[in-house]
Amino acid sequence: MKSIYKFYLLAFVLLSMVACDDQEFLEETSPDQLTSDSFWRDVNDAESGLVAAYSELESRSNFWDGWQEGRPVVEYFRSDYALPGPDASNYSHWMSMFNFTYDNAHTFINVLWRTNYKGLGFSNQVITKVGEMTSEQISDSDKKRIIGEATFLRGYYHFKLLSLYEQIILRNEIVTTENIDRPLSPRPEAWESILNDFSNAAGMLPETVASEDLGRATKGAALAYLGKAYLHKAGDPTSAAGDDFSNAANAFKQIVDAGNYQLEPDFLSLFNGENENNVESIFELQFKSGDATSWNATRLHAFIGDWCVGGWGGIEATIDLVDDMKTEGQIANNGLYDNRLYGTVYFKDPYFNDTNTNEMQGYTWDVLVEGTYGSADSKDNSAYFRKWLPNYVWNNSYVGVNVVLMRYADVLLMYAEALNETGKTTEAINIINTIRDVHGNMPSTTASTQEEVREQIKHERTMELTLESTRFFDLRRWGMLDEAMQAAGRTGFSANKHSYFPVPLTEVQANPEIN
Repeated sequence: MKSIYKFYLLAFVLLSMVACDDQEFLEETSPDQLTSDSFWRDVNDAESGLVAAYSELESRSNFWDGWQEGRPVVEYFRSDYALPGPDASNYSHWMSMFNFTYDNAHTFINVLWRTNYKGLGFSNQVITKVGEMTSEQISDSDKKRIIGEATFLRGYYHFKLLSLYEQIILRNEIVTTENIDRPLSPRPEAWESILNDFSNAAGMLPETVASEDLGRATKGAALAYLGKAYLHKAGDPTSAAGDDFSNAANAFKQIVDAGNYQLEPDFLSLFNGENENNVESIFELQFKSGDATSWNATRLHAFIGDWCVGGWGGIEATIDLVDDMKTEGQIANNGLYDNRLYGTVYFKDPYFNDTNTNEMQGYTWDVLVEGTYGSADSKDNSAYFRKWLPNYVWNNSYVGVNVVLMRYADVLLMYAEALNETGKTTEAINIINTIRDVHGNMPSTTASTQEEVREQIKHERTMELTLESTRFFDLRRWGMLDEAMQAAGRTGFSANKHSYFPVPLTEVQANPEIN
């Protein structure tokens, strides 16, 4: 995403000025001053505006110390398979997320709301202002693509908000003094807006992008999120039952039929920064380099890594996760457990104690754990996440490891789920077996009935997508949150209260349209 980094700061400053243009507290305007009328002059201005719209993805420019705080705490800590690491107890705002004792004044609840709406504001400016540009200012093809990307981003930001908060405010136009205060929208209305944006974007975006534009939304990304939105809508009790599974399957089928993506055989390389923007990547958050500029680098690896591998010890995996991933036994074609287990977590096992391979960050489990905690035996029931950790390049400074937001394996599993729910169980089984073979080195599943396949898909999503911000949301749409949290000993959780975040206190206080 070279162009996105090139114009980021310029666009941010320019659009900040544009936002104030309608206040009209000056009667005279300098001919040198950029305004909402004079900024949108050509394709370069349009691209700069689009860069600002991308800049708020996953709130990456708005959290302390390089993005790793906030989104990971909110989305990882609320999984039944995650535990706070030894460093987490130092941060009460982290622990309140884990213990479900937060309220609507929580800083993360406010920041996630604010930054996603900031992204919506930038997206709407692009859609409106580029839409008004003439053919002399911008070519038809560039205009279509840029509006398509902004439309995708508007759908993405709304989808993110609707996934996190029980009610949101729809923002499908530029905010002015006349419309700044708006009431909360019914969830069915929000779903309709999101689905329309993803569908419309799919019709405007290209199938692929050039190497210098990696990270931009494509038709595949729009279709992937369109299908995902349909699946999540299907699990939303506030939405009327309909053809959501069929519509999801149709969106995913278009991706499969296009043939632009494949499963990457090296599962570990999807997460360690050594194989970025690979054949499996559909939408990937680009981090450029290891420096202290939070919008292009990350310390996510330091947050995830345990003390024993040189990290900060922000999060751990539960031993129940390891046990779940071991459920099928050592039946992989190489005599091990499902090979995705070893690419997801570190735990005490001969695989991580083999001195010939030194798979644990270039060492073994016993060496690292004993050197950190004094006894390897004391951590027999501990497990640490491996995903998103660079291999053997340990430091706690900034790195440029990308974070994949949507990949083909997720699309295939969602496709299998949609097919199974529409009675096409045999087709679903074939897809499941392909993923098991390529990523897990596993034999075909023994599941055959619709219910068995439904349970197998839940297992496959654990094997494939752990620590990829899917678990909590999957459990919610399956109606399994209370059951899973109770099994994990998370006694502070209640699905009625904690399935969604409340509207932030800052919004309630500032917006008189919210009761």
